[in-house]
Amino acid sequence: MSQPTQTQSNPRAVVIDSNILISICSREPTHQTAKSAFSDYAAKGWRFYAPGAILTEVLFILCKKLQDGLLTEGEHQKAVKAFNNYMKSINPAPQGDIGFILRAEEIRKGYSCLHSADGFFIALTEELAKGGPAELLTFDKRLVNVAASNAPTIIVNLLPS
Repeated sequence: MSQPTQTQSNPRAVVIDSNILISICSREPTHQTAKSAFSDYAAKGWRFYAPGAILTEVLFILCKKLQDGLLTEGEHQKAVKAFNNYMKSINPAPQGDIGFILRAEEIRKGYSCLHSADGFFIALTEELAKGGPAELLTFDKRLVNVAASNAPTIIVNLLPS
């Protein structure tokens, strides 16, 4: 089934979860799956988005991988450079993240504090979906459940891990 043609004012949008870039940049076993999905969205003309939380989440995990000996210093430097390069093709929230604070907290309620950032990814996807097709790309099964409970209208593309 073919997808409807999108206009420039109403492009398809995909919100990239942190774990996608962590996988690609640190060359986790799932990195080819993530790269293929990223390339597929790009080839189909989807625009990439992420809330600002992606910056600290990815850098924190890359640092932890270095600290825990899962990456060498050289691998860590390559991963950070790759992350920087990928972020050049990922747009921030069109109206900024501040408008998502209350919605993100509403989504997080009933979950642990570890879900605080998840709310920003979900809220951004909700906002983008108001203007046309939007999806959230992730490896995180728990994010699927959080979205289903709090934002059942958004599409979450859960990649196999």
